[in-house]
Amino acid sequence: MEKPLIVGMLIIIVFLILTPCFIWINNRFNNNEEFDELEEGALVKLEIKKQLFQELYRWIKENNLDAKQIQDKLIVTPSKSADIIYQRIDKFTLDSLTSLVLRTGKTVTVSVHDK
Repeated sequence: MEKPLIVGMLIIIVFLILTPCFIWINNRFNNNEEFDELEEGALVKLEIKKQLFQELYRWIKENNLDAKQIQDKLIVTPSKSADIIYQRIDKFTLDSLTSLVLRTGKTVTVSVHDK
């Protein structure tokens, strides 16, 4: 057999043997149960942020505001105005988004339900 073919077969054999080992090690030492709650909490927070951001963006569209008007009415810096315009939701906290929505004259309410 040619040398490249032998090397290729050895790589495949090693890969087939090591892959299950890596999967077992990953499952053995990564307890995902503790992260499930964190992921669920993060998803809930993200959904709330999205809803607040949608209200903010809807208000901007309804009033046909440009960047300068957004800065003046919401009392934000030019960079924050750009973050709003380009919908960079990761640049905002729940607290800051709530404050911005309140500055639009809207109210924010929270509702908590059992699962």
